[in-house]
Amino acid sequence: MEEYLLHPDRHIGVERAFNIRDIGGYPTADGGVTQWGRFLRSDGLHALHDADMQVLLDYGVRTVVDLRLPRELENAPNVFRDSKAVDYRHLSFIDENVLKKIEQAPVQDRTHMRADKGYRLWLDECQPSVRDILVSLAEHDDGVALYHCSGGKDRTGLITALLLGLVGVSKDLIAADYALTARYNIQSTLKPESHIRSWQDYEAAYCPPEVMHQSLYHLTIIYGGVESYMRDVGVTGRQIERLRSYLLIS
Repeated sequence: MEEYLLHPDRHIGVERAFNIRDIGGYPTADGGVTQWGRFLRSDGLHALHDADMQVLLDYGVRTVVDLRLPRELENAPNVFRDSKAVDYRHLSFIDENVLKKIEQAPVQDRTHMRADKGYRLWLDECQPSVRDILVSLAEHDDGVALYHCSGGKDRTGLITALLLGLVGVSKDLIAADYALTARYNIQSTLKPESHIRSWQDYEAAYCPPEVMHQSLYHLTIIYGGVESYMRDVGVTGRQIERLRSYLLIS
């Protein structure tokens, strides 16, 4: 599995972001492969300097979908917000009212609100936002579409799981791609006084694969799978086919 996860084209290296990754090169159940140079998943872009931005533009990024809350944008504006080179779209994954409801819901572990019911609540309660994000990705112009939150793990991880799940990438590989964040975000966390000393520590604390497995199981049991979930939230058949065409090598 690591030959897919750690493919040399997977990680896009820039100085002021850690977790920019192409979701191409993953095998599907029917023998296909996801396309390189179509979708990038990323952590926050607010600290990028001009050279970093140029790396992404040279890679072909023409659409940026910012999944963060409005208050996150205020504290850390997106460097592409006023760019003439890309189509910048702010589509918060979580509505403020939904966030308040989620924060009040009992969970066993509030580490990034991810354990127990965390992601499953997001999938259930944030459906209008999920629809808008997926439609935006389906309707983007030619070029690479980059979507991101702050750490490139939770909100970005769920959108990635939906995209990869739609085209039949295995659940194990989707969960491993989610956990791969640990290998890159550890660079932003590693401090002498921290209990996080390795990417394995980061994965165990913040992105264990079983959390994504729980979310994928929820999608199967409650909605009948990823495509059925997309249809339930309002993504049209035409838009689903557009996503497939972007994701798969024809």
